Amino acid sequence: MFKQAAVLAATGVALLAGCGGVDEPQMEQEEIIANLIEAGYPARDIQVIDEAVFVGGDARVTLQASREMIQTPEGSQEQFRTTNLVGAHVTKICINPSPDFDDYLFLKQGLALAIENYNQLGLRFTLERGPANGCSANISISPTTENLSRAGFPDFGLPYANITMTTQLGNFSLDVTEHTITHEIGHALGLRHSDYYNVYISCLQYYGHNEGDMGVGAIPIPGTPETATWDGSVMNMCPHVNSNGEFTDSDITALVTLYGKPCGSVNVAEYRGQTGKQFRCVCASGAGGSVWGTNNYTDDSNICTAAVHAGVLTTSGGVAVVEVQPAQNTFIGTTRNGITTSSYGYWGGSYRFIGAQIPQPQTSPLCSTFNMMSYRGQTGRTVRCGCPTVSLGASFWGTDLYTDDSDVCVAAVHAGAITASGGDVTVTIQPGQSSYTSTSRYGVTSSGYGAWPGSISLSP
Repeated sequence: MFKQAAVLAATGVALLAGCGGVDEPQMEQEEIIANLIEAGYPARDIQVIDEAVFVGGDARVTLQASREMIQTPEGSQEQFRTTNLVGAHVTKICINPSPDFDDYLFLKQGLALAIENYNQLGLRFTLERGPANGCSANISISPTTENLSRAGFPDFGLPYANITMTTQLGNFSLDVTEHTITHEIGHALGLRHSDYYNVYISCLQYYGHNEGDMGVGAIPIPGTPETATWDGSVMNMCPHVNSNGEFTDSDITALVTLYGKPCGSVNVAEYRGQTGKQFRCVCASGAGGSVWGTNNYTDDSNICTAAVHAGVLTTSGGVAVVEVQPAQNTFIGTTRNGITTSSYGYWGGSYRFIGAQIPQPQTSPLCSTFNMMSYRGQTGRTVRCGCPTVSLGASFWGTDLYTDDSDVCVAAVHAGAITASGGDVTVTIQPGQSSYTSTSRYGVTSSGYGAWPGSISLSP
């Protein structure tokens, strides 16, 4: 039987972190307690143990952290996070085991797996087992014979500095150890228990008190559910014997939302040749930037604008899941969700989004959205596109063969492929010519020109 004490040993409750600035311990304790009550913690959940203040039975709260909890966070957003988060200046977090940590092989292996869990997400910081160089933040990790693992919340923009892991984890699978270390690191980065308001959701029996009602220190993370479920998150208070130690989709969304790379900083072209590779990035509110294609987008297209066009995000932003795709011969521009994309010819790399999307349109895209010059060298290739009512004053050069920078629609009228009222036309890519002849046909006159490196012909 996986007893309740063992369950708690495999999870722990978050410790809040910080440095006290009050000399008298009793005065410090009184301020911490007052701050916790103001932050929404019920008085029954607050205890003083060995001159330290705890909530939820084993969640230590220091003075600085309690002060940060009652501050109104900038850009407060409506899994859960604390008010305290890791600052943008932190790019490499080193987790440094104590000398006796590796004496417990299951802890050593579990730490390696937990670090891998975080690094696979491509967050704006990496985790590395220390000692190492170039660390912008450090966390020490050590074993304890107590029946609880413990960590804490960030303060001063740094992750909590100390994690203790119970050696009683040796009674369970390596997956449970991986789960527990991943869980405690999550606290050190500012994640709260997903079921902080009802421990029955993940725990087999009642333990102490619930952590408290919704408050400043339990802020919903956009894109994640505000209600917990059994085994729905690695941040649930209690795991179970069959835990696989891995993040759930909710955990991944929470971490990427808080600490993911901005999509604007990602160069998708760097992933060319890695078809099928997926990555996540974060879009802020709003959408703007050039996009070519529909469902499949050129790899220089603005990710966030394309995500709105694809229907996987709104202009309020969120986490985009991008999958790398190979080169495409044609990208069709369309208008969707208030975004108009452009058409394009061959491009050496593309991407698509993971998520529900509208099927590719079956109607012909507008000819004006294509850059026919992008097809140079693809003699014989055809592009089917449509023309609305044609502006007969647009520029075009040649007769039967037209320069590939000509306005397709007026050239199509001149070629007899459509009338001035518009219609669909087939554009065929042709090689460049040494000269282009001016003629008058169907009420329009083309211009003449000398040598040009690319041509098009037009047919109904």
